[in-house]
Amino acid sequence: MKKIIALVILSFVIPVASFSQDSLVSQIASKNFAKFSVHNNTFSGIGWDTLVNKIKVSDFVLIGEEHLTSEIPSFFEAITTEVKFDNFFCEIDPYSAKIIESKIKNLSENELSKYINKFGNVFSFYALEPEFDLLKKFVKSNTNIYGLDQIPFMTDRLISNDLKQKTKSKEAQKIYEHIELKSIEGFQKFVKDPANLDYPYLFSDDFSKQVSNLKKLSLSQNENEIIKDIELTLKIYKEEDHYLRVSLNKSNLMREYGKWENKKNLFKFGAWHLFKFEDIGNLVSNIADSKFKKSLHIMVIGKSGSNAPPLNGMPNAETVVDEHEVVNLSFKPLLSVVPDGDVDWYCLNLAPIKIALEEGKLNITDQDLIKVINGYDYIVIIPKVTAPKFIQNLK
Repeated sequence: MKKIIALVILSFVIPVASFSQDSLVSQIASKNFAKFSVHNNTFSGIGWDTLVNKIKVSDFVLIGEEHLTSEIPSFFEAITTEVKFDNFFCEIDPYSAKIIESKIKNLSENELSKYINKFGNVFSFYALEPEFDLLKKFVKSNTNIYGLDQIPFMTDRLISNDLKQKTKSKEAQKIYEHIELKSIEGFQKFVKDPANLDYPYLFSDDFSKQVSNLKKLSLSQNENEIIKDIELTLKIYKEEDHYLRVSLNKSNLMREYGKWENKKNLFKFGAWHLFKFEDIGNLVSNIADSKFKKSLHIMVIGKSGSNAPPLNGMPNAETVVDEHEVVNLSFKPLLSVVPDGDVDWYCLNLAPIKIALEEGKLNITDQDLIKVINGYDYIVIIPKVTAPKFIQNLK
């Protein structure tokens, strides 16, 4: 609400300056884009060729996305048809990533289907059908999967179920079983009533009690490591500590450094994580520099359409994507290059806008727009995004 009020006030205070600067940004943008077409998930055109050629020559490709759409996973899948990556880094935790990767790799299609029916709701972003298909393609092509994020609040039962089967402690097994059942119970109550205070179970006093009980037991190194990260996750959530979350992402990335430092790497995170000068994007950019190479940063955003809800079963939870919405107002000067009703995708080269900004030809006051111009090399604009389906019906 505060941001909305601030934007309204700003529109009265400096309307002429804002309009003229937006127009100048749009003018430069309109001279530095290339279109490409998409038919049946087949991409073609000058804009597509430009992106693929850039991706082919970079070992560090970071694609910052707008979450929860059908089109962006298809974009990634098309890229991986053109370019083979050794490693795929994604915005889920390391343990869920390895569990899902293992199930895709080792289960038959029938067994995998049964597993999805039981646990698919707690795969985080990969509970969505096109996202899961993308992950499945990576696994089948022997691309290594690395999750870097905190443990999402809905994945406690996924991880506890896995630990229940692997632990050598009978007492721990009972605790993991308890966590799994309580998590299921809380999730079902939440779906029936999103205002239910018993969800997420991860935040409950009972969950903290179970973690304390686990810490008293003699457990494997892997179990102790997960418990430590669960406690860190709780701290991030409860204190809303963004910088701690960023530090965790970086720590998880560097923990695997020896496995990916001289490989071809693809990163898929929310757009705000992959700026060249902030967050995990900054770390990867610096690593590339240390090897006398350049990281490639691409942002993908929809101009209109709708996003899926974050959890399966949430009623009326699709969100509208609109260039006039507050969340997209910062990007409006860039989105304006796409005419209303156009079906082609646009690849916008940000370098000329960045140069104009550095030379003082632009006086941009919107800090989010400045971050995007300085933090990304290209923006891919999708004229209309759609909400994808989930890989399972709610059970």
